[in-house]
Amino acid sequence: MNASENEIANLIVEACIKLNIEDQRVCSYIINEFRDEFITVALKLILHPDWLCYAALGPSCGEPPDIFPFWNVTIPGNKPKPQPLVRPLHGLPVLKVVQLSDVHVDLAYKPGGVKDCGEPLCCREGNGVGKDKAGFWGSLNCDCDIPLWTYKNALEFISKEINPDLIFWTGDIPAHNVWDQPREAQLHHIQITADLLSQYFPDTFVYPSLGNHESAPVDSFPPPGITTKDLSNDWLNQFIKKVWSRWLPPESLETIGYAGYYAVQYSERLRIISLNTQYCDSLNFWLYLNNTDPAHMLHWLVEELSWAEQAGVSVVILGHIPTSRSDCMKAFSWNLYRIIDRFEATVVGQYYGHTHQDQFAMMYSEEEDHHPTAFQFISPSLTTYSNQRPSIRVYTLDGIHPKSTYRPLKTETWLLDLDRANEKNETVWELEYDSTNAYNMTWLTPDTMQSLYEKFVTDRDFFAKTYFKYKFHLQPDSTCNDSCYKNNLCEMKTGRSHDPSICKDISMEEQQRFFLQHKMC
Repeated sequence: MNASENEIANLIVEACIKLNIEDQRVCSYIINEFRDEFITVALKLILHPDWLCYAALGPSCGEPPDIFPFWNVTIPGNKPKPQPLVRPLHGLPVLKVVQLSDVHVDLAYKPGGVKDCGEPLCCREGNGVGKDKAGFWGSLNCDCDIPLWTYKNALEFISKEINPDLIFWTGDIPAHNVWDQPREAQLHHIQITADLLSQYFPDTFVYPSLGNHESAPVDSFPPPGITTKDLSNDWLNQFIKKVWSRWLPPESLETIGYAGYYAVQYSERLRIISLNTQYCDSLNFWLYLNNTDPAHMLHWLVEELSWAEQAGVSVVILGHIPTSRSDCMKAFSWNLYRIIDRFEATVVGQYYGHTHQDQFAMMYSEEEDHHPTAFQFISPSLTTYSNQRPSIRVYTLDGIHPKSTYRPLKTETWLLDLDRANEKNETVWELEYDSTNAYNMTWLTPDTMQSLYEKFVTDRDFFAKTYFKYKFHLQPDSTCNDSCYKNNLCEMKTGRSHDPSICKDISMEEQQRFFLQHKMC
């Protein structure tokens, strides 16, 4: 980096400190983490010929280039008419699936460390002075991730009590110390957590997805066209290609090495597709240069789904960032929405994480009847970060038999009793709820989830005692005011980001404020 670029970085550090954004240590480290990426992207934007012309001559040179132009992926026509779904008979085979999301293992976690350290991540060695001390198994009411032994305890519980047929591992493995994460540390986190998964589940299929925290710096996922060694993401893609090869067949590995996404055939009639949703991440600065179908992933997805439709194969989609949330860029989100609509009969499930909360989001047909076409599961996190109890999500799917729908029949959420663990050194995982008993649902389809949403609309008390309580793992007496209630309903109904037409009684500004209040990463 040359002298002028160093001067820019120093000015940003100074501003970070003076504006009290973070303390001096965090400001210095985090600017150093991001400076190569930020300055490279900023210079490419500023030196774009259209921007230079506009800066020199103003409107006479035309409008400045749109950083985020809308774009469309080509989608084939002739959508098959959706057939009514019939719930599978009781007694048929099922698949037990565990989703692990946002584990955020902190290898520097220190029991007795400071919980209120004033930095973005606490409960660590060298975090300074504070009153509240970190518990051995994890800590609530603070910004702390979980220690490695809590992650191991979760795996032990899953292996002994759940015994899943397959595991969806939907990203965000490293801790939240985003100001100090060299590439080597990120790879070490991926390696050690993957090795433990293999140790506890030597014969279980594991299907991973990349999270926005796997890269260094965080959220930095340059498309394959960025090939400069210091900037390219090849270091990460090639590493996960090697690590994930223990679970995936050779034919799935090429696209992982290319851009971190893949497809794999689980059984004769079920295919699993894992997307790299960081290609819609609004904090991925590389997309400011060109966000048009990065790495051709959505084009590839259309081809995969077209093949599956012709072959009579059902598809499950995995990812990290839910495309229904506003930190997923509009064009990407809206294109995926169109794709899911077109392949409504083929896509039988979508599983995401990222928010750390227990949520779902509906998707609707763009045809005249606007019937529900799909929904996204958004799994709670294993980490405690931002006051979440460690959570494990379990699904029971229609299993392998000639007429299987591969649709979910039931969900369960299991929580670690952290107070008991820290006070008595007893780790007890408790069933928080299951969809059968909590919602009186015999299976989960777009129509039944739409009915659940409509019940929340008409019965606010039911919403408060179930969905709102489970979303944050709250006490029954926790309240949700009118704005909270409206925005939660809006979140459920909004299957694509940046869409003011969905929740017409809530302004986009109010939606954005609510999102920022509850933003996780």
